[in-house]
Amino acid sequence: MLAAVLMTENARYNLIEQTQTAAMMLAVLVIVLILLLCASWTHRIIGNSGASIISRIMGLILASVATANVLSGIKEYFTL
Repeated sequence: MLAAVLMTENARYNLIEQTQTAAMMLAVLVIVLILLLCASWTHRIIGNSGASIISRIMGLILASVATANVLSGIKEYFTL
């Protein structure tokens, strides 16, 4: 949400750029709505075991991104 506030700052961005930002946010919201409405249909196709596999893979991806961020922060802290 903070990014949306920063991207619509009147002093930095003109009306066209602010309108583009609002349109992109609206497009993302519509895409998320469509995906959420299709969730039960997708779950029916992949089943419980497929949902469990995807959940575990996403957990591994999240853990690796978190680890990379922590290591990057530690590296930056000690290089200053």
